[in-house]
Amino acid sequence: MLTIARAPFVFCLLVPILMSPSSVSAGDPVQSNFEIMRALTAQVTDELVLSFPPDTAARELWLAPSGGDERYEFISNILMKSLTTRGYRAHGPVVRSPSDSSGSAAVSAAAWERSGLRLEFQAIDFSLRYPKIYRSFLIGGKEVKRSAGVRVLVKLVDPRDGLVVWMGEASRSNDDRFSYGMIEEVETGLYQFTKPPRESRKWGRIVEPVVVSGIIIGLIYLFFSNQSD
Repeated sequence: MLTIARAPFVFCLLVPILMSPSSVSAGDPVQSNFEIMRALTAQVTDELVLSFPPDTAARELWLAPSGGDERYEFISNILMKSLTTRGYRAHGPVVRSPSDSSGSAAVSAAAWERSGLRLEFQAIDFSLRYPKIYRSFLIGGKEVKRSAGVRVLVKLVDPRDGLVVWMGEASRSNDDRFSYGMIEEVETGLYQFTKPPRESRKWGRIVEPVVVSGIIIGLIYLFFSNQSD
């Protein structure tokens, strides 16, 4: 039978385990999803631009993304900044509407052939997800594990003959975690990719309260049963 002296000892031993605070310090700054993806993409585009052949700077560059969704819009903006801050004469993708009869697209194509290079790029990976939403301890706040990755393939193509004059690839990734209570702030932004699906294990939501209740009831029983001895 557990003595009265041991009951407080067991209680003191279990309370730190149950009530231990999150390993994510409240004072640590947490970057938003937008900031994480912007930083990773900037690192990738900077690495790629710095790897261009030396003679590339003498030619105009025309961005040619492989897609037209928000990911490519995001990457295009950051890639353009990486280029212009290093002195490159860069131009955004040329999009001609069906009703446009001004010939502007033809003029742009002619500019390519005179002196430019087509900068084709493809987002091999542009992902942001929450692999795990969980509780570190039986009692306490939930945490979110976050995983982000950016991997971009770039080609410099001479439009006069279609030859690839240079090709490169770069990638960056980030894994961290933050308090679930900050998730609305973390997901601030207009881009949809900043709001990945939130998935937590359903069995955890059922089992955790049962386990916690059982431990608390057990502690109360031990306390009063030893009081009566």
